[in-house]
Amino acid sequence: MTVPWRIVFDNLAAHYGPQHWWQEDQLGDWLMMVLVQQTNARNVALAMNNLQDVLSVDQLLALTPEELAERIRPARFYLQKTAHLRGLLTWFKEAGGDFAAISARPVDQLRAQLLALKGIGPETADVMLMYTFGKKTFVGDEYARRLSQRIGLGVYKTYAAMHDALQPFAETLTLNEARELHALIDEHGKTQIGHPYDDSFLTAPAVPAVLADQWPVQAVQKDGPHGYPQLGGKVPAKRI
Repeated sequence: MTVPWRIVFDNLAAHYGPQHWWQEDQLGDWLMMVLVQQTNARNVALAMNNLQDVLSVDQLLALTPEELAERIRPARFYLQKTAHLRGLLTWFKEAGGDFAAISARPVDQLRAQLLALKGIGPETADVMLMYTFGKKTFVGDEYARRLSQRIGLGVYKTYAAMHDALQPFAETLTLNEARELHALIDEHGKTQIGHPYDDSFLTAPAVPAVLADQWPVQAVQKDGPHGYPQLGGKVPAKRI
């Protein structure tokens, strides 16, 4: 199991390059992990622009639910996300309000605490664990499950099945590699939308070095790397 996925990771990394997802601002990135649910990057950017003057836990919690909802309205499902964000931030403050201290908790304990919060499912919890709290984990999202099936590395019917099967592999990686693996799988998966192609070649060692000119033309990253997924960098400044 480990060797084929290591080859896939190396091939994706060589072709698409470093992604640097969720590494612009710890609190801001954390908020976006909730805001991005059921919407697109442009809407998240608009919502985040509306929060630029209150980007601290205390300032966010000082907003009334109505005020916060109005600010994040562009991200859709804003009433629901307001409740989820307030629950997340309240938990964070009650847990000590310090990212480093919370990150020191055992991964299983921290994952269970995140999952107990309303609006935080397994995928979001694992993304938070990895990018916010520095825990190596495997995100068995739809892109990962589809890739695994296409290239013959296993059929996983559920998120939990793939997460549990590939978690031992994630633990062999460095934290940065684990983060990059998730980002690369998702970025590669987006190239399949509307133009599916055979990417079973990813299991062959050193594909980029030997067959760099033979990658399908569709395998071009649509979203810019570095920063928030799909934005190609930091959230753009709010226009006056």
